[in-house]
Amino acid sequence: MIVVCSACQARFQYDDSRFGQARTKRFKCPKCAHVFEVANPAVPAVPAPQPAPIPAPAPPTRPLVMTAPLPEQDPAMEATLASARSTARRDRDSLLAAAGIQPGGLPAGLKFSLAFLTGPQASTVQVLERPLIVIGREEGDVITQDPETSRRHALLEIRADGSVWITDQDSTNGTQVNGERITGPVQLVSQQEFTCGNSTFMLLVRNTSEYPLH
Repeated sequence: MIVVCSACQARFQYDDSRFGQARTKRFKCPKCAHVFEVANPAVPAVPAPQPAPIPAPAPPTRPLVMTAPLPEQDPAMEATLASARSTARRDRDSLLAAAGIQPGGLPAGLKFSLAFLTGPQASTVQVLERPLIVIGREEGDVITQDPETSRRHALLEIRADGSVWITDQDSTNGTQVNGERITGPVQLVSQQEFTCGNSTFMLLVRNTSEYPLH
């Protein structure tokens, strides 16, 4: 066999029978004195051991949850609850009707807005979308952010006939209409002004059937 030095690539003849049963033999190159190892060509190479496969992690076990069957609904109880809900709704609607407020929405064909004339929100307009509107410093439907306005200052009521009424909610600084502090419900008309604290408003009512919005 031809042996090749791994350092200087020198080649020389060697009788491979001299390997005997050895798997490898060490040689010293006669040219560069490099010592290297050559495998016996008559002995099959031993395959490199393969690493053992890593077992896949076992799936997590879910705790067993015992669920109790839902109790059957009593038809009589369901009917009683439904009747109570209907009665409560009728009573609420009756109260609103007695107050002249249309249940569920505003009068058809009218659009109601509040224009802020003075105060922290001056030069803004807010559309009123409910029949009951609470005006307050931090709570309610119309927020003034005015320190002179009470937390829940006044209440606007838009009734079924389209009339608008304002009531003071026991505020500290009061609600003024036409420059006078009110003590009970007062009716407002379109473009009329009223004051809560340091915030002055103008009520705007538009008839959308006569003046449709574009």
